[in-house]
Amino acid sequence: MSSSANAVLGKRNRDQDSSMHQSIQKRNVSVESDTNTSAHNQTGDSGEKDASGPISTANSVSNWYRHRCATRSCPSRWSEFKDVEDDHNALAARTASVPIIHYLHSNDRGKWVTTSIKIQDVTMQKVLKQVLKNYQDLDLHDQDYTFNAPFMPLCHRWETLKHFPQKTEEPGLKLAALELQAFLVPIVGSSISSIEVTRKTGKIAFHDIWQIFAPNTLVSIKFYDVQTTCRVTKYKKIKPTSWEISMEFIDWNGERAGFTSTSVIINSYEGHSRVNSLPVFPISFLEDEARYIESMINRGKIFEQLRGYHLMEANGTKISIENKWPVRRPIAGRVCIDAYAYYTSCRIVPPDLKPLSRSADRRHTKTEGATRTKGTTDSDSATENSENEDRNDPDMSIDYKFATIRTAEDTKTKEPAKRVEDFQPLTDDQRLLATPWLRGFDLKDKKWCEVLIDELRPVTWNDEAFDKLVLPGDEKQLAWEFVEAKSLSRSDKFDDFIPDKGRGLIILMFGPPGVGKTLTAEVVAEKSRVPLYAMSAAELGTAPDGVEKALEASLGLCHLWNAILLLDEADVFLGARSSDSIARNELVSIFLRMLEYYQGTMFLTTNRVASIDPAFQSRIDLFLPYYDLSIEARREVWLNFIERAGRGKFDVTDAFLDKLSQLPLNGREIKNLIKSVQLLSLKGDSKISMERVHMLAERRVQALAQASEGN
Repeated sequence: MSSSANAVLGKRNRDQDSSMHQSIQKRNVSVESDTNTSAHNQTGDSGEKDASGPISTANSVSNWYRHRCATRSCPSRWSEFKDVEDDHNALAARTASVPIIHYLHSNDRGKWVTTSIKIQDVTMQKVLKQVLKNYQDLDLHDQDYTFNAPFMPLCHRWETLKHFPQKTEEPGLKLAALELQAFLVPIVGSSISSIEVTRKTGKIAFHDIWQIFAPNTLVSIKFYDVQTTCRVTKYKKIKPTSWEISMEFIDWNGERAGFTSTSVIINSYEGHSRVNSLPVFPISFLEDEARYIESMINRGKIFEQLRGYHLMEANGTKISIENKWPVRRPIAGRVCIDAYAYYTSCRIVPPDLKPLSRSADRRHTKTEGATRTKGTTDSDSATENSENEDRNDPDMSIDYKFATIRTAEDTKTKEPAKRVEDFQPLTDDQRLLATPWLRGFDLKDKKWCEVLIDELRPVTWNDEAFDKLVLPGDEKQLAWEFVEAKSLSRSDKFDDFIPDKGRGLIILMFGPPGVGKTLTAEVVAEKSRVPLYAMSAAELGTAPDGVEKALEASLGLCHLWNAILLLDEADVFLGARSSDSIARNELVSIFLRMLEYYQGTMFLTTNRVASIDPAFQSRIDLFLPYYDLSIEARREVWLNFIERAGRGKFDVTDAFLDKLSQLPLNGREIKNLIKSVQLLSLKGDSKISMERVHMLAERRVQALAQASEGN
């Protein structure tokens, strides 16, 4: 294969090059071959002297050297230089003043095609500096203003170059831009035309994928089936079989908002594919781009508001990590949105997000950001295509970023730091790029997860719950007054002689089951407008090390969120220590130590107050005894649950309420009965018969009596 270098002259420089094309007169030329003997020997094969005699002047001889082609497809080449590098340097010196060097090669069909171009004209270089500004991984100086086919940066910024003459006021730059365009049109014209056809038809061939993923292009991708906007940062051809599109979007790491990265693989396909069917595609190909942008910005505004800590209600789908894999699960209940608490409680180093601001960004990268135009942004991003090793093809629509949800064993740990959060206001361009998923703590199952912004709502507090709670005496009001006083007071006023000891409020509720102990903690938390972290002793386990870690994590979260902790059925931790149970003694000691330094509000429930370890008595701030419900209390409980289910659904009368209140049932049993009759009545539209309710209640009482006799 032969090669050629074509020196293309600009209008302003054509007269400068005439001397470079003068013919070189040669006489008495001898030629040297790298496979033959030297041609300047003065004796032939016979040993006789050459008849022409000696050469009089050394300057009249030009030695030429034959260099073999690097491949077998092209013939050997003759040169004046032994070293190929010297040959190249001489050629460069002869064409140093030429504005553009056009490199071509002959393909298999003998046609000359462009290999690369080199822009040498200083004014043209100034134009390119502005046109290709912030094109990531493109250093014009380092690559000596040389561009290789298929000239991706020039194609991606073609519209910028096209309109450059109208935007500049410098005549020299205007003329240079026009000359550059005139030269490039035959070279990049086919790619530009291909891009225009793609925009008209909405279809694209696999080998042309790079054309629609220019640096800074705004693209749509699905994160767990949820449409999300990202910005292209890089595109790479991974061998012939796939393209890798790298992108960035805005996330929150518990300290500040910033850019994080993700990527998607586009595998090869035959023919043309619809752009919108690709796993990622530019938003400019959407049918209603304006509406899409508006909806993404509105969602980004909620993302902006939910930075930091917020108690919310979620109803929809959550993403949890199970066996180190993301799994979709339904969610319906309250969640604490708090990335800081996630990283702190899990002992995970927060990801180092790229800053939003230009000045801060310079400390992390050499690139800068600017204003978004339709379908693109002008901040730093992207690169030319390059060959790379093969890699797996992850389904990025499923697990785009849950590598951040990791267990403490898999991650470098650090000591928790104080909450310091930067709530820098976001622009609409930044809101557009915000993630749709937030890290939250499901208060129902006490596990971290990711929840969808669109499925979050402000908490609806039940203001009637406290009044509806039926308790004899003043236990309910007393519990509320203690909690209210704790929230209004400064904790250090009640500090122990030892720092950080004795600042908490511990309330012990004891009595038979189903009489309102758990409900008391729930309604007090509701009235206090704080989260209720409810857990049973069984959830903590029985292994001392595991119990200590679980308690430490739970108490830490309650302290962060000012939550009320309810530890139900805490008998195993409250029971008196004895010499015959070393393991249980250790559990009691651990719990005692935790109580000493807990600074929040804790409700404990037990059915065996008589067996409480004496050491706990001095640590309990309020004892609340509970008793079996009276007839009047049971009547009120029946009425409350019927009204909660919908009084219109029941054929209820005062006589039936009086009749039901005579049955010895506790509050939990009454609640379960109402739920059962509701399920049985789903098929019919008529009201629920109170006779049926009474029949089910009587059967339950009889069953409980028989069970009690059997025990």
